[in-house]
Amino acid sequence: MRTNRRLWWPVLTLCLGACAQPAPPAATPAPAVATPVATTPVSTTAVADAGLAIALARDAAARAAREQTLRVQKQLRERANADQEALRAAQQGNGNERCIAGQKMRRVANGWVQSGLC
Repeated sequence: MRTNRRLWWPVLTLCLGACAQPAPPAATPAPAVATPVATTPVSTTAVADAGLAIALARDAAARAAREQTLRVQKQLRERANADQEALRAAQQGNGNERCIAGQKMRRVANGWVQSGLC
């Protein structure tokens, strides 16, 4: 037990010495030197503007692609309608001619006569 007391006394003095307040600074004040700030901060508005420009460019490209798709679809619909109209005209004729079962029929005074193949 006695050896423990001998060990604690130096440890206790070391701890108390470490907790002591440091000495006050010297009485001579150091001259204040202003350090120039050489960093240029990146503006958050510049970053936001760049992001907005990218988003607008992406939106414009997507819009152009959609408009091109709509133009192509319109052309395809017009072709399909023209083909259907031509088929309908060939089958029904213009009132004086019709296509019935692969035979072109023409109206005459007393009925219909064959006038070739459709």
